[in-house]
Amino acid sequence: MFSCLFCPPSFTADKSSHRPQPLLHSDFQINTRPASSVPVKPLPHAPVSVPVKPAPPAPVSVPVKPTPPAPVSVPFASKQSFDTSFASWPAKNGKPTAAIVSIHGFGLHKESFAGFANQMAGRGISTYAIDVRGFGSWKDSPSENKKLDFYQTMMDLRSSIYWVKTMNPKVPIFLLGESMGGAIALQAAALFPECVSGVIASVPGSEYYGGKKAAMEVALRMVRPNSKFNVGEKLIEKATSDKRLRENWLKDPRAKLEMTPKQMAQFATFMNQSDDLAKQIETAPVLILQGGKDKLSKEDGTLRLYNALKTPNKKYVLIEHAEHLIFEKGQYDQRTSQIVESWIFEQAEKLKVEGVADPG
Repeated sequence: MFSCLFCPPSFTADKSSHRPQPLLHSDFQINTRPASSVPVKPLPHAPVSVPVKPAPPAPVSVPVKPTPPAPVSVPFASKQSFDTSFASWPAKNGKPTAAIVSIHGFGLHKESFAGFANQMAGRGISTYAIDVRGFGSWKDSPSENKKLDFYQTMMDLRSSIYWVKTMNPKVPIFLLGESMGGAIALQAAALFPECVSGVIASVPGSEYYGGKKAAMEVALRMVRPNSKFNVGEKLIEKATSDKRLRENWLKDPRAKLEMTPKQMAQFATFMNQSDDLAKQIETAPVLILQGGKDKLSKEDGTLRLYNALKTPNKKYVLIEHAEHLIFEKGQYDQRTSQIVESWIFEQAEKLKVEGVADPG
């Protein structure tokens, strides 16, 4: 396996780690039981000499107020108690052609997709985004189950996909992730392929410039595995040359820029297992993107993941002028939007020809 930025090279994928099992129905589907299956205790016979007064019928004149749906911009819970911090940008012109569920990069949050998501919504593609556990709306929570947790993030993502399906019936659902989010999207497609129509992954590899030096620093800090240190400044410096974007990122209260050595080890383990899981993607269409001026993620790592994909329906695009961020923090451009839009419409048309709206 390969070392990642800030992480000791000795951390590799845990083959025995828990993996989500595919669901056969929506997490949000109400689990009802037929009346005949519910055991009914028989009532004793009333004495014949005593008249039985029938129960009055329920009044029909009282209107029943329906329960309002949970807003998608705040955490919600499914029937299996998966909390998900969620944001949405619905298509602006009627029924969407497709829907995207987005996963952000390291140190960022769901709202980092706002500019790109609005662009897609204007093109008839509904776009949604979640916060990875430990980031964004989760980052200041004292609760253990809301701290950095990639397994729980996979559960959140699966719940979110099914929620999007209920809001967009017969519409193909695509995952889009950047950097860490790209790795999450690819691994999700491998673990529950029946949930998605395709994947768009930007710089999802685990090879980084300066990775060995940063890994050594983390290894030295492992004597205090739960002590926090700031990884944000080095990350941001490599991610973008735009000074205004750097300042905005550093001041963003939702950005998580402090981590512990233990959390960085979790991150390394998760990123490294993408290589093996990419080999399990055999049919889903995949679009991989890499910035030509990326000074954080090495193209070698992205190409290695691309070559590991078994699916024949895969495409690699090098965006020569782009840095590390391609979709987030307003770094997209018209060409990038057109690439994504054209690819999604192409895949949606193929599904329509095959008579399949979405894989679920």
